[in-house]
Amino acid sequence: MSVYKEAGVITLDYGPMQMTIQAGRDGQPLQPAAADGAKYAASLLDSLARVKHIARKPQSELVRCEYSDYPEVLQKMITAVRQSGDVSLTPLAAVAGTIADMVADYVVAATGATKVIVNNGGDIAVRLSGQETVTVGVAPVIGSCYTHVLRITAHDGVGGIATSGLGGRSFTKGIATAVTVAAPKAAMADACATAVANAVYTPHPTIKLEFAKNIDPDSDIGEHQVVCGVDDLPPEVVEKALLNGYQAGLTLYHSGQISGAALFVYNHGIMLPANFISQL
Repeated sequence: MSVYKEAGVITLDYGPMQMTIQAGRDGQPLQPAAADGAKYAASLLDSLARVKHIARKPQSELVRCEYSDYPEVLQKMITAVRQSGDVSLTPLAAVAGTIADMVADYVVAATGATKVIVNNGGDIAVRLSGQETVTVGVAPVIGSCYTHVLRITAHDGVGGIATSGLGGRSFTKGIATAVTVAAPKAAMADACATAVANAVYTPHPTIKLEFAKNIDPDSDIGEHQVVCGVDDLPPEVVEKALLNGYQAGLTLYHSGQISGAALFVYNHGIMLPANFISQL
């Protein structure tokens, strides 16, 4: 495990997890608290590693009466993916957001921090109180420069932001180049970003599909087809795919699972609600 301290930000590099933690109270940095949060994050990953075989299972194979025997981190992952509406998701679809949530809550409970930002590989937990605010950049293509921003205050009810799509850390069944979702918790944002990105799809010959297991034999969705490439698409196909994703997001929005979403296929985008993010 490697922990780095720089300019009030703690960076944790531990196995598959690369996380940054920033904590403060009334404008003053709380670097020791952030460092404690990094140790807690590592312990969560260790507890999850012992039940990874369960976390990789389809939701349909997880029996509710056994949940109490699972580590808390796995219980929260299962809850998030079940509430996402995408029955194809395994609990691993919410792992990054769940750990980010738990670390953020741990730091707040231990120190009374008024601002905590935990970025777990792009899945971000945010805890704000009082007059604290944060601005998050939103890019239309994962890994590109951001073109929009999402401004969050302590009164917005947003506790997590996550992005999914082509080029992300996980496979996707859709053609979205980025779907950014805000939700009350990062675990929910993580699962719902995956679900909405999966829904940004409509069949077309130039969309290349492959079984996940043929790309990564260790994939938790090995028997599912995922998008592995997209050539030029007619505008009407892009529009139809975005509309399908929008409808999936709308259901989650109306049920209160998410606070908003931005869906992109390169330079084509749709927002939920329309003023969810602001263009630079």
